[in-house]
Amino acid sequence: MSQHQVVGRARPPRQEPLSLPLRLVAPVRSRARRAPFVVVVLTVLTCGLVGLIVMSTVLQAQSFEISQLQQDTAQLQTQQQQLDREVERLQAPAHVARQALLLGMVPNANPAFLRLADGAVVGKPAPAEPRSNVRRVDP
Repeated sequence: MSQHQVVGRARPPRQEPLSLPLRLVAPVRSRARRAPFVVVVLTVLTCGLVGLIVMSTVLQAQSFEISQLQQDTAQLQTQQQQLDREVERLQAPAHVARQALLLGMVPNANPAFLRLADGAVVGKPAPAEPRSNVRRVDP
């Protein structure tokens, strides 16, 4: 084995030197400028923080609004219950009878009824007499 041969590999053939003249070149800058990168990173971080602050503020305002709306809902439900009780009181038969007497209506002592199944009148109708025995209605 000769000196120029490597075991298992053949040595590539020698190339002849180029005829171009050699000259010195400036060394390649190994580091790129950092300023633009730093500006971009700081801009992204600033935008992110501002976005988080704005979102937090909006969510807090909405939370206060929800709380106020829940209080308004509770007040309106209480008011609705009071109005429902007032309607029930005004629709009670005793209240209707009292208001009828105040308006000058006279209760009929001899009522007649209409049977819906066949349309027959049950009882003998008679007009109510003014100044009947009912003067007031107690609840």
